[in-house]
Amino acid sequence: MLTAIKTERLLVSRQDPITRRYQRVGELWREDGGYGFSYDVGVQHALPGLRLGQQHHSSHLFPIFAERVMSPQRSDYPVAMDQLGLPPDASPFEVLAVSGGRRTGDTYEVTPLPVPGDVTLPFLVHGIRHLTEAERARVDGLEAGQRLQLRPEPTNPVNSRALLVSDDGVRLGWVPDPLVEDIHRIMSGAHELRVERLNPNEAGFHLRLLVVLTGRLEPA
Repeated sequence: MLTAIKTERLLVSRQDPITRRYQRVGELWREDGGYGFSYDVGVQHALPGLRLGQQHHSSHLFPIFAERVMSPQRSDYPVAMDQLGLPPDASPFEVLAVSGGRRTGDTYEVTPLPVPGDVTLPFLVHGIRHLTEAERARVDGLEAGQRLQLRPEPTNPVNSRALLVSDDGVRLGWVPDPLVEDIHRIMSGAHELRVERLNPNEAGFHLRLLVVLTGRLEPA
């Protein structure tokens, strides 16, 4: 099970429904007494409840993000936390950092913003639904703790910087696009990618494979 997620800032991105490319929207962070959020320069479409042109602060997680975290009152909450590799008492911020805060029919995603230094970065592998039957069978055979590989996919039609997650050359899925640039930097030094948890098919493609990357992020 994952220890506390070592990030205080999350990147909020939006996927263009036509091009499938991700664009930065802003940053969400923890601060003394609550949370903060600010938009990136040039963003033209506001998130519900968060006006453009100003920095936002709140003692509670902003509703647009809070509604992306399952209520602890639900009977299946412990199972959901287990699928994310988190303890039942994980904070909403930690849940967002691992789950991505994705919702059906929604184009927004939340990912950790690693800071320079030693990094332990959990993420859910994307794109498993697009694998072949043989590649999905390889996913089925993974075990917790198994070492995997990252490799560039410059021919990717959506993002030439895309990174594949693989097992001895067999595709298992992709690194979430909002994390790609930071992970390229981590890959320039010693790093290790391992399976944290393989969830059952019933969990859905998005939650199927949770991995953890360890390494070091040098200052840009």
